[in-house]
Amino acid sequence: MTATVDRVEDAAVRPPDDDRRHRLVAAIGVPVAALVVALVAGGILMGVEGVAPMSVYGEVLRGVFVLDGGLRDTAVVATPLLLIGLGLAVAYRAKVFTIGAEGQYIVGAVAATGWATAEGVRGWPGPVLVLTSLMVAVAAGACWAAVTAGLNARFGASVVITSLLLNYVAAALLAWAVRVGIRDPGAFTPQSRPIGAAGLPEVPGPAIHLGFVLALAAVPLAGVLLARSRFGYRVDVLGAGKEVLGAGEARPARVTLAVLAVCGALAGLAGYVEVAGVTERVTPDFATGYGYTAIIVALLGRLRPTGVLIAAFALAALSTGFDAAERGYEIPSSTAGVVQALVVVFFVAGDALAHRMGR
Repeated sequence: MTATVDRVEDAAVRPPDDDRRHRLVAAIGVPVAALVVALVAGGILMGVEGVAPMSVYGEVLRGVFVLDGGLRDTAVVATPLLLIGLGLAVAYRAKVFTIGAEGQYIVGAVAATGWATAEGVRGWPGPVLVLTSLMVAVAAGACWAAVTAGLNARFGASVVITSLLLNYVAAALLAWAVRVGIRDPGAFTPQSRPIGAAGLPEVPGPAIHLGFVLALAAVPLAGVLLARSRFGYRVDVLGAGKEVLGAGEARPARVTLAVLAVCGALAGLAGYVEVAGVTERVTPDFATGYGYTAIIVALLGRLRPTGVLIAAFALAALSTGFDAAERGYEIPSSTAGVVQALVVVFFVAGDALAHRMGR
């Protein structure tokens, strides 16, 4: 009882401005500090391997900002991370912790490619093919995510476990599709037909595909959706507790379905954008882990659209920069992944420390 009274008195004495300042420092300072400390730890690991870390990091910056195509490549890598990260941010704000974005990304790409290369469809005009393929990808990703929502509502199955397992089902679907379902009959290796007229055009000037513009446009749309709509209100209420939402606003199962559908739709869109703007066809190596990396993006972005945008570009720059550094230094190809993993570790630790200091 005494401890409770002390906490109440502390809260009453603490000025509101101090609370706001602490939240602001935690929101911005923790992700930045996690990134800096992860880079320092990565540098130590490289030093142990006999590589000069400052030279490597210099080459990373050079690969992004100096070499031809560095910024363009960074934007290309950031595009799927941004789209998937926005969807995961919506889900995690609602405390719906899905790990299924990788599978939804794959399913969206396979469905859109299958549609765009189907007999009787691939001869359609380019703009029509782009629009319909985009819709197919969005619908496929949303439907794949809805499986998790249905299992959770009907049987109480864990969203984390079912969404993760569905990633493996999607990987199996990809393997079947490129070998049987949508295989290019003229190819010697398993792959789909090229997406052809359903490919995304390049934006004049920066020579980057239109999907990058779509991803940027999704940021303010997601901000408005979360801050100004009934859906955004329900997302935040669901995050506060299912009992609160069910008391008078909406059925938690329906909101969970809507949240997962939005997450899946954006992941499916990212899959189509990657095929139509980068790879031009689906291969067995299409799944590159964007769905998992986007979890880091969403967390570092503090589940806010603008933060997700910044985090997507930061991690994309790490990936692009380390690719360039690997060509000049003998460092493992997994170095960028190690640094990203360290970012997560230090972010979680820093978040816990900031929460403890703010109590």
